[in-house]
Amino acid sequence: MARRTLRTEGYKPEEGLGKYVYCVIKAPEEKKSFGNLGFGGQEVYTFEYKDITPVISDAVFREYAVNEEEVETHRRVVEQVMTECSVLPVAYGMIFKNRKLLTIAMGAGYAAMKKAFEVVDNKVELGIKIFLPKGVEDWNGKRSECRAEFMDNLRSISVDSKELKLFSDRLILNTAFLVDKAKIPEFSERVGEISSGYEEVKVQYSGPWPAYNFVDIYILGKQRKGFR
Repeated sequence: MARRTLRTEGYKPEEGLGKYVYCVIKAPEEKKSFGNLGFGGQEVYTFEYKDITPVISDAVFREYAVNEEEVETHRRVVEQVMTECSVLPVAYGMIFKNRKLLTIAMGAGYAAMKKAFEVVDNKVELGIKIFLPKGVEDWNGKRSECRAEFMDNLRSISVDSKELKLFSDRLILNTAFLVDKAKIPEFSERVGEISSGYEEVKVQYSGPWPAYNFVDIYILGKQRKGFR
């Protein structure tokens, strides 16, 4: 969906709605709209604040429990913004009662957000999971060899990496990599090359995603999951 300039003249957000934050980006030259992608079909737009800006929509002010449909709305908005901008991801459910409270939170977190933005600027998160075939446990001692080859090769073209929880006995690698956008093709090619040498296993390659595993997604406030 094409990005549009936000209509500022005569624009009045609905009364009684809070400000739901999806992510933070570098401030554009003028306010921008990303379309009516928010909760309840509300417009998603930028909230001016210094040289960085939260991307928000007006939304019912309530505590946002984990709900598949609403989590998907949050994810979809962030991924749309990500097609045009580097994004600093924000946890699901981060809503503020009004513009004043959001401005206060931005002020309190500004220094930390600027530092975090240096981490994610022009970068994305890519994920690798490797599963053993069903019924295979030892895999002739190749488990460590496979892990090492993937990690050594992919770390060499990544800015950072983070090993995540192995949630299954069959899962031998679960790692997030922070990669410069310009190196995504090289990273993808390397994944394919290494995978071709381990045809017995299932390699699950995902992304690009916002860099959720490399920044504090509660940077706008940890209390009550951002419900203010």
